[in-house]
Amino acid sequence: MSDKIFYAAFFRSRPFTFIFTMGGFMFGALYWYLLAKSEKISFSDNRIIYSQGLLSKNDIECDLSRVSSVQVRQSVGQRIFGAGDVIVNTAGDRPEIEALGFANPNEIKKAIDEARSS
Repeated sequence: MSDKIFYAAFFRSRPFTFIFTMGGFMFGALYWYLLAKSEKISFSDNRIIYSQGLLSKNDIECDLSRVSSVQVRQSVGQRIFGAGDVIVNTAGDRPEIEALGFANPNEIKKAIDEARSS
């Protein structure tokens, strides 16, 4: 006699658990996507503009002539995935701009350095 193997029904046995789990996953993915789209760094007219927020906005502007140093900070995980933090310092004690979790932070630093030198 051959063995008969039966598997549990994934969706049919617990449909509400499946729907809530997938809904939670979709909500989490949408939340992360909106967080990523809510922050940007731009350069224009010898200024660095760091913007945060989707509905309410917070903009920080800094003259390139006032920038004393640009720091890139990356953890091991960020280095693996090509992300990191960009910290722009001026003459004050605290950093003027702390842009956390940006892709290609070394390219952002290079762009700021090129804009400062021109």
